[in-house]
Order: sequence, then structure tokens, then C-alpha cells
Amino acid sequence: MNCMLLVLMALAAVGCTREGEVAPTLAVTPLPTPIGHLPPTFTPPNPSDRLFPTFPAVTVTQRPLDATSTPIDFGETAVEVRYTIPALGLDRRLQGSISSQVVVVDESTGQAIQRNNQGGALLQLQQVLRELLLPVIPEGCEGCVFVSYNLPYAELQGEGWLRDPVILASLENYMTVSLGAHFPPGTVVGLRRSASPFAPAHSAALTADGLVYTWLATESEVGPPVAADPGLLAALNGLTLTALSNEYGAACLGSPLESLFVQQGEQSRTIGVVCPEYALPAPLLLLYAGLDAALAEKLAGREEVLPRPPTDFPLTAVLDYKRVDGARLTLFADGTAVAQNSTGQTFTSTITTTQTISLTNDLIASGAVRTGLNTFPGNATSVITNTEGITLTVTATPKPPRSQLLVRGPGGMYDAEWFNTADVLALAALNELLDQLLNLAALPEGTETPAAGETGTPAPTDAANQTTTPEATAVTATPPSP
Repeated sequence: MNCMLLVLMALAAVGCTREGEVAPTLAVTPLPTPIGHLPPTFTPPNPSDRLFPTFPAVTVTQRPLDATSTPIDFGETAVEVRYTIPALGLDRRLQGSISSQVVVVDESTGQAIQRNNQGGALLQLQQVLRELLLPVIPEGCEGCVFVSYNLPYAELQGEGWLRDPVILASLENYMTVSLGAHFPPGTVVGLRRSASPFAPAHSAALTADGLVYTWLATESEVGPPVAADPGLLAALNGLTLTALSNEYGAACLGSPLESLFVQQGEQSRTIGVVCPEYALPAPLLLLYAGLDAALAEKLAGREEVLPRPPTDFPLTAVLDYKRVDGARLTLFADGTAVAQNSTGQTFTSTITTTQTISLTNDLIASGAVRTGLNTFPGNATSVITNTEGITLTVTATPKPPRSQLLVRGPGGMYDAEWFNTADVLALAALNELLDQLLNLAALPEGTETPAAGETGTPAPTDAANQTTTPEATAVTATPPSP
């Protein structure tokens, strides 16, 4: 059974090349051991890296076979498999011929794709089906995965409840790569993540009637939907689809490929996402965070799921300011503000969402930040081989201490860096807020203090003349997802 999984994953990768360049991206340092200690350090990726697969948009046809004296009809079906989940409205069929062609059909939409040179996959599939045990599906189980198959030349056929997680994941992956992600009828926002080192492929869908479905590719039975937060539909209505890009990605190690489907009336858009923490634009944040929270609840406590280490910039954050003196300010979409001093101590407060929006919008409008995540340093050491075959090791000069700023805006992530922030007018409001929060944190316990931003604060600190400290640790206080 494992053979089939490997073959199908390999075949899926064949179709995952794409023409053209992807927007500037990031890559993290090699994953250490154990896997749970993923560092939040990034370096630019190879320009030739490709993040997103291109799903086939047209049917691929094969030229007619030359005439032959053999009596075998190479167009005859060698294997046929049907894969359905009634609760999700999923009904897909795979049909393979003797000539190693595979036709994958979505029976609910009529979409079909033909793939050539699939002999290895068909051979493995036939071997697996011969040994597959399919118990009878319990009566009324709409969420159970039903599979039927037919092997005409072996005169074998069967049907029943598919419960093997390897075969479940393999079928879901092969058909998704061919036809795209599936979401239940009435879906207005859908999210599907491919398999990663941390979890099998999994999906979530928000329907127009306010229900949220979640399921894993390895599940033999899909659970019932739950009521969604009404704010998700409100966030959907506030979107402008024409202002969104087709892809938002950063090459974070271990991040799956994601498909985000959005439907507004008769208009729809499928958006490719990789590493949403460092790529997702502000307009999509509430919608994505809502589905992400539902999936986090679904994945919690499962044996086949490893906890994904948090990134240095949280998903629900909209601004992160690391000052040269070691102080740090992180603002979240719900108004939570987390300040950190140079020793790593954190203090959590709140500001109005209006103030948060004003800060981010003013920074973007000032031109102080730009898209592209250009402030992350490259590898300190690189190896270069010249035309004469001589290998040279080049060590880059480390950057001096600096201030860094990340802002989540309408175009994705914006960033900038400064080596002397004393006279940077664009940072005055951030320095004022950060100093105020740190001053409040230093007051004795029990002291009555006003909310952040309501009173005057000390003048901005001349950060350039202060003693530098090692880079601050990750924020320890994370607000609940929207």
C-alpha cells in the first residue's frame, strides 16, 4: 500500500512545474533535530524555486496509435475507481486504460482531465485493489468514504467503506492534483492544505448558510459541520476580489501548498498561498484566520499530526517593529499590543483597532516600507565555482545592528530596515507607542494606569546611541485568533 502512495506523490510532482517567476519569497535555515525546534531565521531562496503547482486547465490528448496486427484494444479500461463522500458532495472517478492513459472525472461538475504515461500508477493501483478490504458502510453514514472499483481483465470488482489512511491520502492527492481542491456545494470560502512534514492534507470550508466543514485526507469518515462565526461572512462581504492577487507566498521550510477559494456572488477566485504568516495580505486575514482556527481545533491531539513550530511573526499580527536597542513591538489585528524590552520581558496591552489601522496605513503611505521582504539577510557563507573549476568560499560581511519593521498591508507583507532611527520621522509614532508601553510595564504593581495611547509619552528614544543586545526572543503572548 505504501508503494501506491509514493508513486502517486511522485506523479503529482510531475505536474507541479510552472512557467514564469513567482513574487520575491523567503526561505528558512535548514531544519534542525528534533523537528519541533524550527528557527525563525529566513534567507532568500534560489530564484529558480517554484512555490505553486499549476493545475491542468485543459484536457491532454494522445495521438492515435499506429495500426497493428495485435487483437488487443489499447483503449479498453484496465481499472476503474470511484471515490465519493456524500456529506461533502464529492464524487470523483478514475479510469485507466491498457495504453496507460488515465481519465479523472469530477462527476458533480463534469470537469475531466486526461493524463498520459500513467502505467506505473495503474500497475500499483491494480495490485493494491486486489488486496483491499472494504467493509459495508453503516446505514445512513453520509460522511463515510465510499469506494467502488472494477478490474475487468482480472474479473474483480468490489465496493464499500475505504478506511486505509494511506489509500485515502493517495486517492485524495492524485485527484486533487488533477482536478483541484474539492469543497462542498454552497462553499463561499474554502481552504485546502497539501500534506507537509507536520500533517496530512486537510481542508476547511465555509458555506453561505454559515456552516464550517473540516476534514482530513486520511479520515474515513467526515464529521458534521459546525456553526461559523458570523464575522467570517461579514469579512467576505467586505472583500474586493479584483484587488487580490492569484498567489501569495514565502518559502518557509515545511509549509504546505495551500489553495484558498473565495466566492462572491457569481465571481470566484482560487488563490495560491504558502507560508501565510509572511505572505497573507491584510484583507484576507480575518477569513483565513477563521478557517485556520477551525483546522487547528480539528488537528489538535491527533496522533498523525505534529505541532508546527510557530513563526517569529504570528499569523494574526499586522505589524512587528524590532528596534536597534533590543525593544520590540508587535500589533495584532484585534488591537492587542505586545511590547518587549531589551531583556526579553513582555507586556501586553490593547489599543483601538482604529489606531492599529492608522499606524499601518500611514507607514505604507509614507513609502518607508515596501513589498518583497528585502530586509532578511542572505546566507553568511556561499560557495562559488569559477570557470576554471576552482571553488571559492565567500563570507559575507554581517550587517551591523539595525531596526527592522514588518507590516501586513493590502499588497501582502511590507518591510524596511534602518541603521540609524533617530531622525526617521515615519517611526516616531511607533517609538512613542513602544516607549509608552514599556514605561507602563515598569510601574509598580497596583498602579492605576491609563490605556495605551491616551496620554502623553516621553520623547522618542535615540535608539542609534543605545547599547545593542542580541535579537529579541519570540513574543510570548499571542492573542486568540479572530
